[in-house]
Amino acid sequence: MKQIRTIIVDDEPAARARIARLLAQDPAIEVVSECRNGQEALNCIAKCRPDLLFLDVQMPGMSGFEVMENVRAHNGHVPVPFVVFVTAHDQYALKAFDVNAVDYLLKPFDDDRFRLSLEKAKRFIEMRMSDRLTGKLMDLVREHMQANGTYTEHFTIKDKGREHKVKTEDIIFLRAEGNYLFLQLKERGFLYRMTMNAVESELDPARFLRIHRSYIVNRAHVRNARYSGNNEFIFSMANDERIISGRSYKDSIAKMLTEQVV
Repeated sequence: MKQIRTIIVDDEPAARARIARLLAQDPAIEVVSECRNGQEALNCIAKCRPDLLFLDVQMPGMSGFEVMENVRAHNGHVPVPFVVFVTAHDQYALKAFDVNAVDYLLKPFDDDRFRLSLEKAKRFIEMRMSDRLTGKLMDLVREHMQANGTYTEHFTIKDKGREHKVKTEDIIFLRAEGNYLFLQLKERGFLYRMTMNAVESELDPARFLRIHRSYIVNRAHVRNARYSGNNEFIFSMANDERIISGRSYKDSIAKMLTEQVV
C-alpha cells in the first residue's frame, strides 16, 4: 500500500505537534503539511490532494465542518479526503458522522485511542484504493467487450430451487444491495450475486446507464428524466419508481439526454 498523504489542521501548535508525533510512528503515513486554520487547509488540500485529514472543528474564521463543505463543493471528480475530526467539544459528534467522518477524536485523547482512529481511517483508505483498482480492471474488460461487440443478453438466476432466465431487455433498473444486485422487472424482482462494477462491464452502454453508485437504469424503461438542481436528476421509471441520481454522474446523464434530443 502506498503512503497515506495526510494533513494536520489545528489552530493550536501543541495539538498539531502531538498529532504529528503520533503519526510519525506509523511508516504508512506521510504528513505532507500542517495548517493553522481553515483557509490554509483549503489551499493545501487543493495543492497536495491528501488521502486523510486530522481536522480541528473549532478554528478562527472557518470551522472544520465549513472546510469540508468547501472541499466537497469544489473538488470536482477528485476524491474527497477522509477526515478524522478532532475537538474538545462533544456536541459536534453527531454532525461529524452526518458528513461521513471516519472518526471523532475528543480531546483529551490517549495514544491508544488515537491509534484506533488511525487504523480505522487506514481501512477506509485501503478499501477506496481497492475499488479504484477494480474500476481500472473493469474498464479493461469493458473495452474488450466493446471491441468484440459482446454484451450479456440475459442472467441465469436460481431462486427457491428454480432457475430463471432474465432477459436484460426486461430489466427496468439494477440496484446494489450489499454483495447482491436487485434486478427490477415489471412484475417482480430477483437478487443476483454480482457487484455493480462487474455488471456494468457486461451491459451494453447504449442501452444501460449508471446514474448512481447504487443504480443502473435501462434507458428503454425511463419515462422521464429531469434536472432537479444541485447536480441531480430525477428519473421516473416504467414501474412508477422515482430514482434520484448521484451528483458525480451529472455529466454522463446530461450527455445521454442531449443525445436523445439530437
